[in-house]
Amino acid sequence: MPATSIALVALSDQTLADAEAVAAEIGRLAPDSPAPRVASRTAGAFTLAWDDGATANVTLVDKPIPWERLKGPCATAWYWPEAEAALRPHVAHLFVTLLDDTKRAIDVSFRLTRLTVAVTKNAPSLGIVWGGSGAVHEPTAFASLAAQSSASDLPLNLWIDFRVYELEADEGYGLFTTGLAALGRLEMEVPHYHGDPQKLVGAAYNIAHYVLERDATLKDTEVIGLPDESQVTICEDQSMIDPEQDVVRLEFS
Repeated sequence: MPATSIALVALSDQTLADAEAVAAEIGRLAPDSPAPRVASRTAGAFTLAWDDGATANVTLVDKPIPWERLKGPCATAWYWPEAEAALRPHVAHLFVTLLDDTKRAIDVSFRLTRLTVAVTKNAPSLGIVWGGSGAVHEPTAFASLAAQSSASDLPLNLWIDFRVYELEADEGYGLFTTGLAALGRLEMEVPHYHGDPQKLVGAAYNIAHYVLERDATLKDTEVIGLPDESQVTICEDQSMIDPEQDVVRLEFS
């Protein structure tokens, strides 16, 4: 059964992106792969199809994304301080869905990334919501990071939310991810970390990148050495946030 991936594009007015222009832009972004063709279109939607069986649908929704869905991501988007100011005025959005049975989840994410970039370049776009993580992104910055990415340099900051939070009573920091599950992996959590929170994010990012790039499996009780000579022990456990969800817990020494 094809996997479904989703992105939302906030708009300044009720204008559907041009289907032919989106298909052509995807071809420009991935010159070594066949571009999709426009399979169907109506006044409010269009469908693209690739030769390998993948399809995408872009639908104009004539109302804004509910603010309840945007409020939290805007508040935590440290990389885009203007997120709330940029997204508050939007009046409509595009619902972008990709149905793809490509075996590698990162290949599907790359295709959705190119599709999203192509849509935003051909519509009055104010911002992007990446469905897998729920995080918001500024369209130009999203496109720039996507253009710099490759199979060996994955754009994980577009696909995964690495969320750091401060523990009470100066007990250090914690971290959890959102977006790895959409890539077919367990989310990661760090219950306690003493040190620079940016180093914590960097360590979690590097571990996630290793797992996805190498298609590796982290084993329970496995110990990973980090460049700063510290070590991380892998533990499979229930999530601290959602007890019904299994996660990979990272314990730093």
